[in-house]
Amino acid sequence: MITYKKIEISSNNIYVETKGLNSYLDKEIRVTIGNNQPENYIDVIKYIIDYIVDSKPIISENQNIGYYSWLLQIRLDENKYYDLYEANSEGSGFNKGCDTAISVVRNQSELCSHYGLAPQSPNFSQMIVISDGVYEGKDIEGIRYESPEHMSGWWLITDDYDDNIESLKTVHFHHVAFARPDILKYLGLPFGYRFLMENGNVKVSKDNDS
Repeated sequence: MITYKKIEISSNNIYVETKGLNSYLDKEIRVTIGNNQPENYIDVIKYIIDYIVDSKPIISENQNIGYYSWLLQIRLDENKYYDLYEANSEGSGFNKGCDTAISVVRNQSELCSHYGLAPQSPNFSQMIVISDGVYEGKDIEGIRYESPEHMSGWWLITDDYDDNIESLKTVHFHHVAFARPDILKYLGLPFGYRFLMENGNVKVSKDNDS
């Protein structure tokens, strides 16, 4: 058991759960342990504690909470607990646990670490600029610019782009996350970087124009 912001976090063979968070929510929060180490779930619980203790939001059942570049949801499964669920990979519903969320964060962190960079994960509430061909799975050139808070900064262009800026679409990040899981790890690259996906190979570089 550990204590984080005066909230106890404990784990057993089934759950990682809080004790003391009910003073903010009237319920405790727990997450089902899946295929990852308990410390990965503890990190998720710490993120939720930060959100609740620091922001003091009004929490309701089936409320969505963004977790970096993935989406969690809390559900009241028993009177004492809110259980964590996560969006499934297709975006068609929610599954109990948070293994996909953990995987997304880990992959972004490992990719950025490979290049000596700190990840800057976009979140589900942000917007992203795309050309035709992105949803269809075509090769992508992605460039991330410094942007207002509501924008992720990413511009994703395929060979279908006709050089007419009016043909570009601004969409919610989650549409791209569900349609293109193959590029999710690259979207954690910080502002000022780009990636080029071409014939199954991906090259990451600093964008000299940013």
